[in-house]
Amino acid sequence: MAKSDRVSKLARAAGLAILILLGPPLTWLAILWSDPVASGLRSPVLAYGLAAMSTVPGLVGIALLPLRASTKWLILPLYLVAAALMLMTTLVYFVCIATQDCP
Repeated sequence: MAKSDRVSKLARAAGLAILILLGPPLTWLAILWSDPVASGLRSPVLAYGLAAMSTVPGLVGIALLPLRASTKWLILPLYLVAAALMLMTTLVYFVCIATQDCP
């Protein structure tokens, strides 16, 4: 019984790691590919809101981690900074490739 419990914990941890690490960039790329500016809303608030929305899968993953609440609060700022840097880098690469103006 203990071995199956360890396997289920390992599977849950792997699922959460995938959600935390791959959720935001894949969501952000899906938003970029859907061309949100074509909706007519040409506001920087839209871009910031969509970028913030793309971090939600990772935030959900952090909330589901089997850790103490204080540990989750310590992880949160580090995760948000890393997510912001990753989203900006992804945006630069996306624009670079889309315009075919990569160095």
